[in-house]
Amino acid sequence: MGKKYLLFDIDGTLVHAGGAGRRALSAALGGIGVAEETVRKIPFAGKTDRQIVLTALRAAGFVAGELPGRLASVLDAYLLHLAGNLQEQPVTPYPLARELLQACSRCDHLELALLTGNVPEGARLKLSSAGLWDFFSWGVFGDHSEERSDLAREARRRIAAGNGRVDPRDIFIIGDTAADVACGRAVGAFTVAIVSDFEPREKLRAAGPDLLLDGFAPLFALWELPPPE
Repeated sequence: MGKKYLLFDIDGTLVHAGGAGRRALSAALGGIGVAEETVRKIPFAGKTDRQIVLTALRAAGFVAGELPGRLASVLDAYLLHLAGNLQEQPVTPYPLARELLQACSRCDHLELALLTGNVPEGARLKLSSAGLWDFFSWGVFGDHSEERSDLAREARRRIAAGNGRVDPRDIFIIGDTAADVACGRAVGAFTVAIVSDFEPREKLRAAGPDLLLDGFAPLFALWELPPPE
């Protein structure tokens, strides 16, 4: 069996953070004068942290020359707020997330990675809170680009660089938003959409994923893993 590369989103896919990320970003942006109402109007689902912050800064009237410095300071503050939020309310893994990752990690022909809008330290904080961080040896994160499709292109580039020519259909992008599906389709990957609280089933179906699922159970059979107990 040829090797397969399994690239997972985090929020709404592997874990539910209970709004900890939104609260932390809102607090960090509020620290430099961005109104909470401005942040409330920005959709977070499927967006990268970089994209969310820059959208908020532009909406608040910050000019182009100010953006790099403001972006860095907001993300630093965000991580401090996020760490505090997660100490008060740990992240909850979705059903079978841990069991699926454990089963995948035991198979040499499956490689686990992250493809997420979270910045690297935010991803670590959330997944460590859920006890899932150590399953992943690498990832492409939300500090790479404002556009999620750029993350998928970078992931495909890294896979090809380490393994030579790879059939894009051996790359699986697993997420819970239409943006996850679109970024997978942009590189010809096999797309798996998981229905969660962030986007309705109808929107996910319209995005055209290869698989639309209510949970992880069917993936055990798809990747020829022992069924969960």
